[in-house]
Amino acid sequence: MKQVRKKILPKYLKEVWSGNKNFELRKDEDDIQVGDELVLEEWEPETGYTGMFALRTVTYVLRNVPEYGLMDGYCIIGF
Repeated sequence: MKQVRKKILPKYLKEVWSGNKNFELRKDEDDIQVGDELVLEEWEPETGYTGMFALRTVTYVLRNVPEYGLMDGYCIIGF
């Protein structure tokens, strides 16, 4: 298990906190796997990191399915 840190905009972080958003569509650059910890750190484009975050455990990773519209090099991370 490893910890992967990613930036997230405030409007999306609020959706994660509320439970409405339980996935991320990202470039597949961290070899993220089920069981890894995903740290979503709030990022304001004008000022940078805010110090707010959400910590989630990865429960599913979808990759390599271009026939369903997922471009090569991207993955969907479920938590």
